[in-house]
Amino acid sequence: MTIAKYLRISNEDVDLRSACKEESNSVSNQRNLLDSFLAQHSEFANASIVEFCDDGWSGKNFERPGVRAMLEEVKQGKIHCIVVKDLSRFGRDYLTVGNYISRIFPFMGVRFIAVNDGLDSARPGDVDSLDTSFKALLYDLYSRDLSRKVRSAKRFRAQRGDFVAPFAPYGYIKSPENHNQLVIDPPAAEVVRRIFRLMASSHSAMDIARMLNAEGVPTPMLHKRVAGCSRSRWPSVGETNFWTSNTVTKILRDKRYIGTNIYGRRVRDIVGSTHTVKARPEDWVVVTNTHDPLVSQEEFDWAQAAMREFKEHDGYADRHPLARKVRCGVCGHILAQSKGKSCTFFCSTARYLEDTICARIHISQDELRTAILESLRAQAAVALEQEEFVEKQRRTARQEAKSRQKQLAALLQSQDDTSRESRSLYESFALGDLDKADYLAKKAVTAEKMAEIAARITELQSTLEAHDESNTREFIENFKCFFEADDIPVEILKDLLKEVRVYPGRRLVMEWNCQDTLLAVSNV
Repeated sequence: MTIAKYLRISNEDVDLRSACKEESNSVSNQRNLLDSFLAQHSEFANASIVEFCDDGWSGKNFERPGVRAMLEEVKQGKIHCIVVKDLSRFGRDYLTVGNYISRIFPFMGVRFIAVNDGLDSARPGDVDSLDTSFKALLYDLYSRDLSRKVRSAKRFRAQRGDFVAPFAPYGYIKSPENHNQLVIDPPAAEVVRRIFRLMASSHSAMDIARMLNAEGVPTPMLHKRVAGCSRSRWPSVGETNFWTSNTVTKILRDKRYIGTNIYGRRVRDIVGSTHTVKARPEDWVVVTNTHDPLVSQEEFDWAQAAMREFKEHDGYADRHPLARKVRCGVCGHILAQSKGKSCTFFCSTARYLEDTICARIHISQDELRTAILESLRAQAAVALEQEEFVEKQRRTARQEAKSRQKQLAALLQSQDDTSRESRSLYESFALGDLDKADYLAKKAVTAEKMAEIAARITELQSTLEAHDESNTREFIENFKCFFEADDIPVEILKDLLKEVRVYPGRRLVMEWNCQDTLLAVSNV
């Protein structure tokens, strides 16, 4: 048996960054609790134990690296039992948690134990009990309520002038004495001041980016990484990071460099998610004179006026459906678009770095659309050629579903019979017809039988719910609508095409949102 210990805490401990501690105290406490629990149960004595941990992740978010790694090993059959402190450690999303513990884990043959909640899926009554469902719902509601309170508290602190963002902007660091106060980071601050001076002296954002790259000035990301910033994920395409006109423009437009704190420009659209959306300017919290400025108001205004003199580059604008869907296969950045009637996609990385292979990445819009259409037709042809086999598969699947329905009905009847048998045993024991030893022996046999029936019922129900015979057929019918089209409808590009990567020599790699369905149809 392989047992997975899963540990999670939603807020990183303040001492997580110190040299003497590698994780938060709460994670350590969870580990001690689970180790003690496993040591007290002899059935786990010879088990192999692995640990997965998410420190600083919300339970509403199931994209946590630790839980994803654990579930991947569950999928591969490497884990047979999962142990957590309580249900909320595994997750605080009521529907997702319920689906895992009542359907997915039983179907995969994985035992789930929540120590403090007294939940053990080896006991059939625990999984679908009202107590377990109610606790999962409470954890979900508590998480939502806590999220609202935290947002309210942060907004209040921002209104009084505190800096509440997790990371200081480039040019500043958080004060060691007060993490809600920004202090100047001299090396980066000088770069920021220089950017404002260059813009005011008629240099474009692209000119400034080229200059900084030529001089080897570290980008904001690289500067913070060298300074020991604990941020693990960066809004960057790759590790090779360089200055771009967008980076320069963001600095020039940032009012925090004149001593103003701005809170709430972006908000999370879903509780627990890392995805954010833009908030309306009227909903921002703007407080002036909260920290030492790097440039004066006059210098800031000069830079804004100078930027208006340069025509804004709109290479990423949604002028047609391919916008933001075409990337460089070398550096990974979205390709820019030339202006005019004959649109060409090209990698702008070559504008900022010398001697880069990205200079060879370019393709015309017409050539790109033709290649996409040919790829779409080729995949549609495969699907249509297999239509007859798909129809046979549908008929077979329906027959199998009917067979499973009959098996399920028989199992449900057997479950009722075994339940009556269990009650009958107790009545016989209570009336004195069975002694205690016989009663316990027969009860154990009956309980084992009930567990086997329950597991088989869960497996059949999961199989029936997973089966949807309409998906493949609907996919093929949709393909027929545009199989012989001379052009690619806008809706198809938006819905089906995920992205196109362009490599040197105009070699294209296309990724479709329907990739799994295409592969399934092709392999029928």
